[in-house]
Amino acid sequence: MELKVKGVPMAWCERFSINVGHSRGNVALHFDARFDYGADQRVFVLNSRKNGHWQEEVRDWNFPFQQGMKFKVTITFTDNKFYINLHNGHVLQFPNRLGDKQYDFNWIKGDVTVNSIHVK
Repeated sequence: MELKVKGVPMAWCERFSINVGHSRGNVALHFDARFDYGADQRVFVLNSRKNGHWQEEVRDWNFPFQQGMKFKVTITFTDNKFYINLHNGHVLQFPNRLGDKQYDFNWIKGDVTVNSIHVK
């Protein structure tokens, strides 16, 4: 599967997330872009949720996103790893903790305008 998302974070964006999984309780990839949320500033927080319980999060501070500026994220995966390709060429890696080869429940949440979503 390949998921491409193009969008623009709102000018006041605190955070937004891109999620891939089977349901809200079983999320293989929670990609959370945090501009200014609580104690977090300009960081990606990646996590998974299994049977309604969050797992151990991973953080990445290579944060090219700007409020009010276009971005593109391309997510691909194997049965053991997700690859999140950012528009600046940086690639984040995150384990596919659910281990499945296909996911049918994707959603985007937060302070972002989504211009396009492509799944193949």
